[in-house]
Amino acid sequence: MMNQSGFPLMNELVSSMNIDRAIEKVKKNKGAPGIDDMTVSEIKSHLNKYRRPFVQKLREGTYRPQPTKRVEIPKGNGKKRKLSIPVVRDRVVQQMILQVITPLIDPTFSENSYGFRLGKSCQQAIAKAGQYYEEGYDVVVDCDLKSYFDTINHQKLMHRMQWYIEEKAVLQLIWNFLNAGVMEGEILRPTSKGASQGSPLSPLLANVYLDQLDKELERRNHRFIRYADDFIIFVQSERAAQRVQESITQFLEKKLRLTVNQEKSQIIKAHQLEYLSYRMRKDKGK
Repeated sequence: MMNQSGFPLMNELVSSMNIDRAIEKVKKNKGAPGIDDMTVSEIKSHLNKYRRPFVQKLREGTYRPQPTKRVEIPKGNGKKRKLSIPVVRDRVVQQMILQVITPLIDPTFSENSYGFRLGKSCQQAIAKAGQYYEEGYDVVVDCDLKSYFDTINHQKLMHRMQWYIEEKAVLQLIWNFLNAGVMEGEILRPTSKGASQGSPLSPLLANVYLDQLDKELERRNHRFIRYADDFIIFVQSERAAQRVQESITQFLEKKLRLTVNQEKSQIIKAHQLEYLSYRMRKDKGK
């Protein structure tokens, strides 16, 4: 698939307008420095000074991302979530890529995918859940994926990316980011799988990968909602729910090579479900 301008994606990616827009976006998002300690306030002057060799490396395919920096942040349940912080320059490059490939990819996603998408929201996902509930689909298959972002299969992801992007230089750049490695203290760990949380590209890549699930659920005419890796399927009976849970678990684990967390996955009545921090109840029959 070509970008709408008809010109190679790399030309659009390294255009001054795209670079400047990416710099401003990264600065606006703030965030901690990566392993080189460069701050977001320094990146504009740095790239203005070295823009010509920076662009040349991207065009020639010699740009090499640096390893990300592993940090842990507390979760609400007392556990910790692992984040990987790219250096600021790499964040700019990822944002540059994101800005040119999102218009090619996002319109092909399912209307039932709500996470990390322009014009989509958590509130819309909840409204859809209410609609299914009112239509009589009051049993929910709630599947929990274990460490989803850390277990995405790189080969399968890149095969999927080829559906949208033909340019090898852009695909290679994305591949290099996926395999840049992560620094845990003084130790460099390889990243042979996963799309690390904390980088501009990871939400889109995560949606690309699970779009395969969306398409399978649509093919089976299921009523479902997905917000990033958090998805639920609405059915009309417990027996149907058991069948769906078994077959979708098989699809996720065999086809996508993901792991379903059996302890957290459940079949539950819709009015007992908590989803995206909301619960449903009937009010005057509605």
